[in-house]
Amino acid sequence: MLTALFVALALTLTTGLVAGWRLRRALTAERAARRLADAAHVRDTAAFVAAVRNGQRHHHRTHAVLADADAVLDRALAAHHPHTRRREGDGHD
Repeated sequence: MLTALFVALALTLTTGLVAGWRLRRALTAERAARRLADAAHVRDTAAFVAAVRNGQRHHHRTHAVLADADAVLDRALAAHHPHTRRREGDGHD
């Protein structure tokens, strides 16, 4: 009778230890997956911000080139048509 009690106690203890070990492994795997997801989010956000900033720089460069070209055209037109002057708010920015 005492032997059966020890066997039952050992079996219960072993089952509990195995369940605890499996739970610990599952939680460790979940933490690792969370760290990977967080790192991917940071990487993707940084790439998106870099792309937006690159697009803004391109836009500003393009705008500057177009403004310079507009100024050259205005000077050329003013030389050929001195009576025509550009007015503020005529739709050309």
